[in-house]
Order: sequence, then structure tokens, then C-alpha cells
Amino acid sequence: MTTLIILSALCIAAYTAAVCIKFGGVPASISATFYKLEHKMWFGATMWLTAGLLMPAILEATPDCYQFTAFLACLGMLLIGIAPNFREGIDRPIHITGAILCILFSQVWVGLTCPWMLLVWAVYLANTVWAMKKHWKGNAVSAFLMTKPMFWVEITALLATYVALLISL
Repeated sequence: MTTLIILSALCIAAYTAAVCIKFGGVPASISATFYKLEHKMWFGATMWLTAGLLMPAILEATPDCYQFTAFLACLGMLLIGIAPNFREGIDRPIHITGAILCILFSQVWVGLTCPWMLLVWAVYLANTVWAMKKHWKGNAVSAFLMTKPMFWVEITALLATYVALLISL
């Protein structure tokens, strides 16, 4: 199962690193990369492969009483892959539902599995405050948005989930 976890993490990490390098920086969110891709299927394939490789391992490592949290987190990522166009049409509510399921239930799972791993969110908050100070031009909302908060929320959630899962084995 460790191999599946590592392959899943490598899949999302390689995709994220590749799009950051190709497009010259951190995007507004991982999902926003869909609009920049020439071959749009890469986004959906990455989400499906990441969740598909992770699901058997995380379900096996999770006690029955809260296994649904792991399932809903992976289901959320699958929905994101099914409906990548979050800006319009029928994809929008499906994508948003998937994103909420993925982030919310992955962090509920982390809290139930390895509660101290949630401290990684303190690092996210500290980094956001530091970045806001760096981008400050008199407008808090503008400075906050310049930090690319959604991207870093996604990265923090992924990091907390994978580290908690590896520790729990």
C-alpha cells in the first residue's frame, strides 16, 4: 500500500510542479491550470490517477468508524477530475462540490487519524501573513489574493493528508 501512496503523491506533485514550471509560477489554484493546458485531458487524468491510487491505501488504513471521510475526500477529487471547468456550465457545481468534499473530508480524516498534523495549517497561516506583508499596497483583500490562497490551501491539504497517511501505517 505504501507504493500506491507514493505513486499517488508523485502523480499530483509531478503535475503541479510541471504546470508551475511550464507557466512560470504558482497558479491561482491547481484547478486553474486546466484552462492553460493545451491537452486538457491531463488535468482530469491526474485527478483520477491521484485519487484512484490513493483510495485503496487510505481506505485500508482507516478504521471503519470514519472510513467514510477517506472515501468522500477521494470522491471529491474524482468529481474535480470529472468536471474540470469550474467557471461555467454543469461542471461548475460539480467541481465546487468535489473541491469542498476533497478539502473538508481530507482534513477531517487528518484530524481523526493524526490530529497534530493539523498544525501544518499554522504554517499556512504564517506564510500567508508574511506574503500579505510582502504584497501590501494598502488593500488587505488585494494583498491576500496576491498570496494565491487557494493554491496553498490545496497544497497544505495534500501535504497534511499524505504525511498523516504515511505516519499512520
